[in-house]
Amino acid sequence: METKHWLKQCDEGVPNSLQPYPERTLLDIVRDNAHEQPDRPALLFKGASLSYGELDRLSNVFAAVLAAQGVKKGDRVALLMPSCPQFVIAQLGAWKAGAIAVSINPLYTEHELPELLTLCGAETAVVLTPFYQKVKAAQPHTGLRRVIATDITVRKWPCSQN
Repeated sequence: METKHWLKQCDEGVPNSLQPYPERTLLDIVRDNAHEQPDRPALLFKGASLSYGELDRLSNVFAAVLAAQGVKKGDRVALLMPSCPQFVIAQLGAWKAGAIAVSINPLYTEHELPELLTLCGAETAVVLTPFYQKVKAAQPHTGLRRVIATDITVRKWPCSQN
C-alpha cells in the first residue's frame, strides 16, 4: 500500500483529496466568476489587480488573435514567461483557442531553446519582451512560425504581435 508521507505536513482540517473532482475546467470557473462577480480581483500583481471580467475578456481577445493567426485545436503554444498576468492571459487564451499551452522556463539559453521548442512542437511562442531577441535567434532552428511579445509593465495587459 502506497503511503503519502507528505500528507502528514498538511494543516489540520485540510482534506487528503478533493474527490469527487468537479466536472468543470478552470475555463469554466473563470467564465462563471466573470459573469457572477466581474469586478472581483482575479489576479494581484505588483500592487495592481485584474478583475475576473477583464481576465475573461482579455483571454477571449487573445484566443481570437491566436485563431486569426492560424492556431487551431491541438496546436502547441509555448509560453516563455515567469508568473505574471500575461502568462495567465496567454494560457487561458491558448486553451480557449483549443491549443495546448506549453510552459517553458524563459531563462533557458538561446542554445537550449531550439531543442525544447522542437520537442514540444510549438509553432507559436508568447514571450516577455526581455526574452524576445533570444527566442527570435532560436526561431530559425525550430518549427516556430510566430513569436508574440508582451510587456511585463503593469497595466499593459494586452499583447502585441511581431
